[in-house]
Amino acid sequence: MTRSSSEPEEYLAGLTDTQRDAVLCTDGPLLILAGPGSGKTRVITRRIAHLIHEGVKPYQILAITFTNKASREMRNRVEAIIPGKGVWLSTFHSLGVRLLRTYADRLGLERNFTIYDQADRVRMTKVALESASIDNIRFTPEAIQGAISKAKNQLLTPDKFASKADDFFSKVVAQVYEVYEKRMRAANALDFDDLLLWPALALKHDAELRAELDARFRYVLVDEYQDTNKAQYAIAHGLSQDYPNLCVVGDPDQSIYKWRGADIRNILDFERDFPNAKIITLSENFRSTQTILNVADHLIVNNKRRKPKTLTTANPVGVPVKVLEFETALDEAEKVVQRIKGEVTEGKRHYRDYALFLRINALSRNLESAFIRARVPYQIVRGLAFFDRKENKDIVAYLRLLVNPRDDVSFSRVVNEPTRGVGKVSLDHLQAYAEPREMSLLSAISQIDSIPAIKGKAATGLRNFANLIEELRKLLELPPQEVILQVIERSGYRNMLKTSDDPDDQERLANIEELITAAKQFHAEDPTRTLEDFLENITLASDVDGWDEKQDCVAVMTLHAAKGLEFPVVYMLAVEQGIVPHERSLVKDDELEEERRLAFVGITRAKEELNLSYCRMREYRGQTLYAVPSMFIDELPREAVEMVDYSARSQRGREASRSSGWDVSPRQREDEVDIGLPRPPKKPARPMNETNPRRGAGESPGKVFAEGTLVHHETYGVGRITRVMGHGAARKLKIRFTSGGERTFLADKANLVIVQKT
Repeated sequence: MTRSSSEPEEYLAGLTDTQRDAVLCTDGPLLILAGPGSGKTRVITRRIAHLIHEGVKPYQILAITFTNKASREMRNRVEAIIPGKGVWLSTFHSLGVRLLRTYADRLGLERNFTIYDQADRVRMTKVALESASIDNIRFTPEAIQGAISKAKNQLLTPDKFASKADDFFSKVVAQVYEVYEKRMRAANALDFDDLLLWPALALKHDAELRAELDARFRYVLVDEYQDTNKAQYAIAHGLSQDYPNLCVVGDPDQSIYKWRGADIRNILDFERDFPNAKIITLSENFRSTQTILNVADHLIVNNKRRKPKTLTTANPVGVPVKVLEFETALDEAEKVVQRIKGEVTEGKRHYRDYALFLRINALSRNLESAFIRARVPYQIVRGLAFFDRKENKDIVAYLRLLVNPRDDVSFSRVVNEPTRGVGKVSLDHLQAYAEPREMSLLSAISQIDSIPAIKGKAATGLRNFANLIEELRKLLELPPQEVILQVIERSGYRNMLKTSDDPDDQERLANIEELITAAKQFHAEDPTRTLEDFLENITLASDVDGWDEKQDCVAVMTLHAAKGLEFPVVYMLAVEQGIVPHERSLVKDDELEEERRLAFVGITRAKEELNLSYCRMREYRGQTLYAVPSMFIDELPREAVEMVDYSARSQRGREASRSSGWDVSPRQREDEVDIGLPRPPKKPARPMNETNPRRGAGESPGKVFAEGTLVHHETYGVGRITRVMGHGAARKLKIRFTSGGERTFLADKANLVIVQKT
């Protein structure tokens, strides 16, 4: 092999001994267990440089990440070390698109297929439900689509899924799944899951193609391996049979995507899949203080499904982790925002130094109001919301239809935008004519004279629309920004907004013009990029891709979106039982462990300061309920945590640190009344019992129950004893439950387990 002229000392400089071992171990299967902040991206990029130095051709190296942001970062780092090398760096989905377009003919696809986003998938599922004559109220398109997505992640095609359907809902899904796939093929469209399913099945069933790709990609690197699902697992392994130089990097403690098909067993069982695999553990953290790492370690050690490791760092010990208690969610939002504003005003930090993490986006409402009142700049990280605006989705639908004239979903969206006199009845007639003839809606317009029910203005409008698309398709070879400009002009969309009396339409006009700018910037990065590339980039974007880290504003995002990021100061809000951990996880050990991993991910994003907050009362899902601090707080090391009370009992607004005692849960006052709307929980909360000694053992009836004690009831879940009345057999307990309201029980008869003593 001909070696690169660059010296190994250049790309090995600054690596620790274990990082260096991971870089130099090139041949054979390798598992790199990379703890948070351990420099895994550095290891991957330096490993690529070493492979090229050893004579491996750049095109024989494939590096796979999970987000476009991570892919761009990795590509920039590789370019900085070894400029001008053509290494394949992509996400799993982008790799799938590239393979499917390259081998489209071989797989029975057309290269110009459209990639449907979630909204398009649901719309197509609704069409499939109607076509199958199934009630879409009892069986919602969203629920059916979720089941189809899960099936595809398990590599189940419609026929295989149908053979496994053993209950009524599954049989309904099987019926819709078959129609859905036929509709998708007719529209020359694929969904997100198809981008993994099709390559995985091709590698499994086409031995010649698998061998060809295996020989092409001699060295495969997969980042975030703990988050791979069955299809991604199949792709990685299919490319590593003849040349088993598969290097996977990940951390079982950061596996947080089971809800979308990720299987933690993929990383836990790597040695079983490759008995001769080498294992290297990167446990030195370069990001966080020792205190933050101690807190993270104490939390995650409660999980059983993991590969044990202890995080170490040469960083300073740092300040204690703060657990903040507030009276209400409004107080929580106001005080956190004021804390941030105060520190920035004093010149201690910039707004971009702060990140606020939420378990679910729905909890951001109070925060947004608080930011606006305090005039603090903030950014909600929720994907590329710019492209989700109606006007931009309309223009994107035009573009999709130009690329793929069989895309009936895009056709239906824009055929009457701007209005052309084409109503729903006319479209139904067009659909009824096209479907039995296996024609697309656009192509059916050419035979409109054979559809007597469509006449007059509707017929004229459809003909004009077909002519417009035909003319615009001649421009597809132009740069994407020029195609968009012509679509906006020739479709009449710009004029519709420009002449509108609605003042909001002027903002919409600015948005579609900004779409031109976005395409121009995309094309400027690489002049070979086409309109098809631009559409693909929009569709495959993740939440983090919509975040502009250069803006000086506070970042607000979900814990899932925070994966892979880091901030000097982190606030994790609403760390309460039923939220963190989520209520759905409280009855299953594996789901509770994933919630703990999610909290672990949030904690380890913090570099210098970490704040966990909860409140005594929260408005949630239309109810005002008394909140219970998360069980995870009780799993943190006492010596590393400082309790800070902002609640009413400490004279709200004045910080009061509790110097003694470990019970972080506020006692209820006897004069408080439950203002919520009681309802029994869907699932009982998980009691903390003797299976985990850190959580406190259960107590049987007859033992002492004190006011303020946190207990678990098999029907009503977790609650707090607010009053103890009477003595002996007549002793009664008044308990206020998180979501079940206030109840009174005979102490000796109630089946209660003590969760946390006062």
